[in-house]
Amino acid sequence: MTAPVAGLFWTPYADWIYTVVSLSGLVLITWLVLGRSSGS
Repeated sequence: MTAPVAGLFWTPYADWIYTVVSLSGLVLITWLVLGRSSGS
């Protein structure tokens, strides 16, 4: 994400949004890894 875009989308909730997105990404990756290893 470029600086201008970050500035446009910067809100008081930016930290919360970043945290939620990061956690969701980690959960998704973990789910995919565990799903593939246990499924196959």
